[in-house]
Amino acid sequence: MPRRFVSAAAVASVVIACAAVILLNVPGLSRERVFTLVILWLCAPAVWGVWAMLAPRSWTPGRLPVWGAVLGVALGILGAVVMNLPLLVFGQEVSLVLRAIAVPIAAGIYFLLWMVVRRVFVELQSSS
Repeated sequence: MPRRFVSAAAVASVVIACAAVILLNVPGLSRERVFTLVILWLCAPAVWGVWAMLAPRSWTPGRLPVWGAVLGVALGILGAVVMNLPLLVFGQEVSLVLRAIAVPIAAGIYFLLWMVVRRVFVELQSSS
């Protein structure tokens, strides 16, 4: 279980650091606007790690990307539909239809990222 936590948290930390550098360089985007997003990102490595530990043993490591996509759907619904992050971060109202379209996109991105988690998990497992 600790390997699952570490592999997921490590990937989440690197992804968040890269996204933060990109977001900080978007012209016209104030740091006050992204404060909510930054607070949420601080929790992401722990959330990813716990989520990885909750994965059914039979799904590890083979189906970790599917398990990650499930998390992507949940967070996509929470972020795009419930919290309306586009309005909070960018100050732009986005229609509910477009926000709903973001949910499967988030699931796809999470699927790809969790393929990296699976790879890190396998590498950690083979190194011991």
